[in-house]
Amino acid sequence: MTDFVARAQRFVVAHYPQALAAFLGGSAASGDATESSDLDILVVLPDTWASASFVETVTYEGQLVEVFVYGRHALLPWLEKGREEGRPVLDRLTAYGVSIVQGEVADRMSAASRRMLDAGPTPIDAQQLNRRRYALSALVDDVADAVDLGPRNVASWTAWKEAAELALLSTGCWIGTGKWLLRELHAHGNPFDLAAWADQGGSDTGALLKSCRALLDEVGGYLQSGYVRGEKPSDL
Repeated sequence: MTDFVARAQRFVVAHYPQALAAFLGGSAASGDATESSDLDILVVLPDTWASASFVETVTYEGQLVEVFVYGRHALLPWLEKGREEGRPVLDRLTAYGVSIVQGEVADRMSAASRRMLDAGPTPIDAQQLNRRRYALSALVDDVADAVDLGPRNVASWTAWKEAAELALLSTGCWIGTGKWLLRELHAHGNPFDLAAWADQGGSDTGALLKSCRALLDEVGGYLQSGYVRGEKPSDL
């Protein structure tokens, strides 16, 4: 079996020997990787490259590598962006990944990310909540109207994603992209049976509508007519 951690270490030595810290994340870090998986690696460079900020996909030893490369200062706004959006991709990588360039910088980063993840996201405010209620309400209507299209219609999966994010954010939980969104649902008890719906292949449109409507009831109700985006002057 391929030692993906060793391969990631060789990659960093070969391509970024200057790295102050580096972390391997994704399925390779969790032990679930196969030869068709890619390697997700975060590399932090010293201050000579303080403004470096790029993501590159390359092939190394026959395997795709997606490497996120940042100078220490350039990394900070990307960490903040993920936190503000509720999708802390880089924090997850440093907190839960495998440290492949160890040292004081890596230790500090990992500890800070774990503290941040444990604290949870900033509570969703009323404006964000209403925007998401409005979006999900519209999607519920789309799913109900498209029920004859069957389980593979795009509206169903779009509604599921919006509902999953709202269910998590409204209870102070992080969200994620792709498989991370489903993982977060499982980690927080399958709220409104949304994880179960996805696990079962998204084949029951009626069950999805039931879950979405129950979620909307929990967070303030269906919202369409009367919703205003932006600031409407009081004299209009």
